[in-house]
Amino acid sequence: MSAEPSFTLREEPADTEQQSGDLAAFRRMLQVSAGTFSFSFAVCDDRALRDRLIQRFSAGHPGIFVVSIPTDAESPLSFVEAQLPSPAPSAIFVCDLEASLPFGSTDQPTLRALNISREGWQRLRCPIVFWLAEYAMVLLQRHANDFYRYRSHQFQFTGSTAPLGQVIKESFPGQAMIDALPYDQKPFRIAELERRLREVGDPPPAELLPHALNWIYELARLQQHASRWKESESWHNKALVWAENGYGKESHEASIALNNLAQLLQDTNRLAEAEPLMRCGLEIDEASYGKDHPKVAIALNNLAQLLHDTNRLAEAEPLMRRALAIDEASYGKDHPDVAIDLNNLAQLLQATNRLAEAEPLMRRALEIDEASYGKDHPAVARDLNNLALLLQATNRLTEAEPLMRRAWEIDETSYGKEHPKVAIRLNNFAQLLQATNRLAEAEPLMRRALGIFAASYGPEHPSTQTVQGNLDVLLAAQGKAEEG
Repeated sequence: MSAEPSFTLREEPADTEQQSGDLAAFRRMLQVSAGTFSFSFAVCDDRALRDRLIQRFSAGHPGIFVVSIPTDAESPLSFVEAQLPSPAPSAIFVCDLEASLPFGSTDQPTLRALNISREGWQRLRCPIVFWLAEYAMVLLQRHANDFYRYRSHQFQFTGSTAPLGQVIKESFPGQAMIDALPYDQKPFRIAELERRLREVGDPPPAELLPHALNWIYELARLQQHASRWKESESWHNKALVWAENGYGKESHEASIALNNLAQLLQDTNRLAEAEPLMRCGLEIDEASYGKDHPKVAIALNNLAQLLHDTNRLAEAEPLMRRALAIDEASYGKDHPDVAIDLNNLAQLLQATNRLAEAEPLMRRALEIDEASYGKDHPAVARDLNNLALLLQATNRLTEAEPLMRRAWEIDETSYGKEHPKVAIRLNNFAQLLQATNRLAEAEPLMRRALGIFAASYGPEHPSTQTVQGNLDVLLAAQGKAEEG
């Protein structure tokens, strides 16, 4: 089924002419689909607005059955079927799917079950409407794309700004979800987070502190996307002060703040400033959890990556090996965190020209992630990309090309065609084409990568500048340097 255009509802004191038309569109969908199967999504981040609209539609269309998915529901379809009333409803509104979606997790069993059950919903023979928050829609597209594409309608309901008492129920979205936010929506999200942080006060009360820290981390990352590095650093410094004052200088919360600030300093090439912060965070976590805890492995990996960036590979290697040993002992040898460790160590081995040692680690990481997530997961795309780069370094370009193509296809499906991760894949694939002297094929891919980075991060961002440099080299090789 092809999706129809989205309709936007804006909650106002009284219905405007536009809102009346939008509400009528939703009602028409219910009427036209009565007695037959149809499948729709209603996206609404305002739970109070969602509940009011559901009451409104239910009053106008008797027989609507509203069901909430619990946290422990293994199969939403099975749960809904078990709750169905008699006689059969005229429509089914499915709510609270978010409760069973671990925010920021790469493992989404509920969405896998949805994907598998896609056609089973037809058995209900009535309009089905899933009411979802925006972030849940993004997760749905990423982890259950077949289910997502099955929709016949999609609606977007937008209400007024939510009060703090409501938004504190949100979870921290995680870096991948922050990065996936469309560029034109990022300024609005920045403004919303800045408003929230003004409202909580400086410092915030203890009950709001954990939420305020999460908002700072999200805001600071979005500001980095906008190349607002000084503002991002200022917020990270504030988070560190709040964490140390609220939880203590030796707390894990302080360690998180130190690591986040250090990673910003690393991204802005202030490595000498970043290193002591990372070492301090590592010491805190070792003292808090012991030297063999998975949280310590994360801190070891962060510090090792910084040492890698400063070309102190001999210092970085034992930290990476220690992190790998901790995670293998904690989770077993086939855990996704182990795959991350294997990838990091393999890249270090590649940097020290131990390619024969690096390759089996990369292949093992790929096997772990394919077994853990399936063959079309972004973690698999990362592994494919890294292995392809190693194959390219060993002049096995024919073997590298299909891996790079597959990584590119996975990330386009997972993140959309305009995401910075897709730009990375495009740039790498263009460079592979350049290495095989297919310069005309490489150029449009590199230009597309440049456009994505410029739109996502701005023209002065390091990623934008790197791809601009790569494009200049490619154009020069074609005798078109003046087109750069």
